[in-house]
Amino acid sequence: MKYFPYVHLIALIVGGIVLLILKKKYQKMRNRELIIIFILYLILVALFTEPVMDYAKKIMLLIQLH
Repeated sequence: MKYFPYVHLIALIVGGIVLLILKKKYQKMRNRELIIIFILYLILVALFTEPVMDYAKKIMLLIQLH
């Protein structure tokens, strides 16, 4: 995957912008909630990186062999 860091960085930036827009629209949202949501989104984006996918494939291969 030759666009590895750029695609994920763009996804994180867009997600952050969406959260800021939601914060403006819904004033009752707390900053703590936004931070938690962004951290969960960061984990979700990180799960779809190539090294994590390769590691998941290796684990699935080990499970299939046993």
